[in-house]
Amino acid sequence: MTAQAPRRLRADAARNVERIVAAAREVFTEKGAEGQLDDIARRAGVAPATLYRHFAGKEDLILAILRRRFTEDLEPAIRRAEADPDPWSALVTLLETALAITAEERPIFSVARNATAFFAITQEYFAFLWVTLRRAQDAGVVRADLTADDLPRLFTMIIGVQRLGSDFGEAIIGAQPEPAPRDGWRRYLSLLLDSLRPAAATSLPPLHTPPPGSPATE
Repeated sequence: MTAQAPRRLRADAARNVERIVAAAREVFTEKGAEGQLDDIARRAGVAPATLYRHFAGKEDLILAILRRRFTEDLEPAIRRAEADPDPWSALVTLLETALAITAEERPIFSVARNATAFFAITQEYFAFLWVTLRRAQDAGVVRADLTADDLPRLFTMIIGVQRLGSDFGEAIIGAQPEPAPRDGWRRYLSLLLDSLRPAAATSLPPLHTPPPGSPATE
């Protein structure tokens, strides 16, 4: 069954959608999951019925916000990575761009954490990232034992740095550390990138434990 192409909106409807998506980003950034659709409609200057005509709920709005960032920022980075003859540079481009977006859109990703929208966007990104990483592995500049399953986990580790505040640091080390700069994740990305290099790599344990009685455990 062939999927139908999305129906092209009239110019006035397209402008309403643009205003609604922009307003949703503002409201979710300010209020997080507490942001309400009626608040978004008022901010956009449209009737609630107009909003509901285009978006059934928060999840649809979140998907529209993230897709806009994907189209405006991540897709151009993917094109640059594909055209870059240096596979290591291409990999760094994809990681830096996506992490910068997650830092800027942290309130939106927080609202989307359990939403289908979050997974729809990230699956597309990781598919491109895996192709780029395989190219870097084939060139011998990334350790060969890294797998596709490792990528979301490694990415989540860096996102975790963005979420940790001074309260967490105070609880762990008994003193309140200096607030992390907005781009503090770049420090930990550098550490991650060093760990991907094959020169000093040590053998990784398996990601999944084989079941008892399997050949790997005998």
